Amino acid sequence: MSDEIVQVGTQLVHQDERVRVWTLDLAPGEQTEIHQHPCDYVYVVVAGGQTETIDVDSTVHPSNDQVGDAVYHQVGPAHLLKNVGTTHYSNIIVELVSTGH
Repeated sequence: MSDEIVQVGTQLVHQDERVRVWTLDLAPGEQTEIHQHPCDYVYVVVAGGQTETIDVDSTVHPSNDQVGDAVYHQVGPAHLLKNVGTTHYSNIIVELVSTGH
């Protein structure tokens, strides 16, 4: 695995040899840059809302995340996350570095 850290959230708040923890905050209409997670990850919703994950092939995955939802994802295609709701959206991403490819 490369030592380069891919920006997958708003702010990196913890990193060690096993996990990397990010906060992710999106105002209504805001979206992340296109990115690809280098390892499996879990996100936990702290401010819910309606989002769309848009893959680089333009596949759209709508979601209506609720506070407290915890969602596991395996390494997948490059994508961005867009807040399509009318309220602030926030989650905490825990990248499982030790499972990286």
